[in-house]
Amino acid sequence: MAKISTYSVLSTPALGDKLIGTDVTTNNETKNFSISSLLSLLPSAILTLPTYASNAAALAGGLIQGQLYKSSVGIVSIVL
Repeated sequence: MAKISTYSVLSTPALGDKLIGTDVTTNNETKNFSISSLLSLLPSAILTLPTYASNAAALAGGLIQGQLYKSSVGIVSIVL
């Protein structure tokens, strides 16, 4: 298998296109995942984001840099 950096870049991905990933429920087997299957996970992930008033509050609440949270008005932010 060639280095990933040598593959061409797909400028407009489609929902049926596949990505490579690791299935941790099956002894870390490498598997293909469609973009649409990954997007189907997003609604539940967004709905369960913790709510914090600010980046400082998120850090104080135990989140670490790079994690997502939402404000009380639903704005999604990344902890800095």
